[in-house]
Amino acid sequence: MGIFDRISLFANQLGWWFMALFLRDEDVLNTVSMDSMLEAIESMQQHYGHGEAYNLPRRKIIGSSGMLAVMGGGLFYEGVLGVKTYTVVNGAYSFQVSLYDAGTGALLLYTQANRLGQLRTGATTGVAVKHLSNTGASTVGIIGTGYQASTQLEAVCKVRNIKRVKAFSRNQDNRRKFARSMTNSLGVEVIAVGSNREAVEGSDVVICIAATMEPVVEGSWLKPGTTVIGAGPTTWRAREVDDGALDRANKVFVDSAEQALSEAGDMAGSVDRGVFQWSQVLELRHAVAGMVAGRDNADQIIYAKLMGTGIADVAAAKLAYETAKTAGVGMEMDW
Repeated sequence: MGIFDRISLFANQLGWWFMALFLRDEDVLNTVSMDSMLEAIESMQQHYGHGEAYNLPRRKIIGSSGMLAVMGGGLFYEGVLGVKTYTVVNGAYSFQVSLYDAGTGALLLYTQANRLGQLRTGATTGVAVKHLSNTGASTVGIIGTGYQASTQLEAVCKVRNIKRVKAFSRNQDNRRKFARSMTNSLGVEVIAVGSNREAVEGSDVVICIAATMEPVVEGSWLKPGTTVIGAGPTTWRAREVDDGALDRANKVFVDSAEQALSEAGDMAGSVDRGVFQWSQVLELRHAVAGMVAGRDNADQIIYAKLMGTGIADVAAAKLAYETAKTAGVGMEMDW
C-alpha cells in the first residue's frame, strides 16, 4: 500500500475524506431547469429576507488586461457556503462557483457557471416580476437580445401569462433572429421592433438587458402600472433608465442595497443630481418575504435594478449540486 493509499484510508476512518462533484456547463444545461431555478431563487430570497442567509457583495481586481471578480454568500438554512469567481479578459467571460459544507468545510461542488449564471440571472428577474408586477401583466418589452436575454423572457413567461413581447436591439438581424427563436421556443408572439421607445411604450413589463452606458428607457414612455427591470451593466457609470423614470417610480427595488452604491449607475447619477435619494431604495428580498409590498396599487410604476448577487449564485450552485447528484451527472473526486 502506497503512502497516498495509507493517507486515504486513515482519512476515511476519521471521517476526513470527502467526494467533491465537478460539473461542466453542459452538465448544468442538461440537468437544471428554469422551473427549479425559479423555486431555488425565490426560496433564497424569502430566507434572505428573514435574515437566514448572507450576501458577500462583489469585489473586483482590475488589471491592465482584464478583471477578476469575487462574490459569495451563505445559506444558513441549507448549511452551505459558496463563492463565485469570474474573469473578464478581452471581452470574454469565464465563471466558476465553489460550494462548501458549512459544518465541515468540505468542498461539495466546483462548477463552471456560464450556464448556471444565465439561469440564475433570468430567474432573479422572474422572481422580481412575480412579486412586483401586476398579476395581469401580458405584454413585455425587452431591450437587448444577447446571451442573457433568452432566460429573461423564459422566466417571465413562467410567472406571468405573457401574450406578446416586443424585442429591440441595435442590430436588426440579431433582434429578428431572437424574435423568431423565442417565438418558437416559448410559444408566445415575439416581434422585433425598430426602437427602444417602441419596445417600452404600452408594455406592462420592461426588461433592460443590454450592454449600455446611456439610458435606454425614458420615464415619459412608461404607462401607469409598468414594472421596469434593469438587469444590464453593473457599474456606477452605466445608466439603463433616465432621471425621469426614477422620478416617476413609486417604488425602487434592488437585489443588494450595498452593491447598489457602487453598481447602480442610474441611481448614483440621480442622487448626484438631486432627483433620487438612497433612502428610497427597498430590497427585493423583503418583498419576496412579505415584509414590504411589491406594489400598493395597479397604477404604480415600479423599478428594480438587479445587479446579480453572490448569494443567488450559491443558491443556484446548491440546486445544481442536488440535481446532478440525483441524475448521476458530473465527475466525483476525492478531496
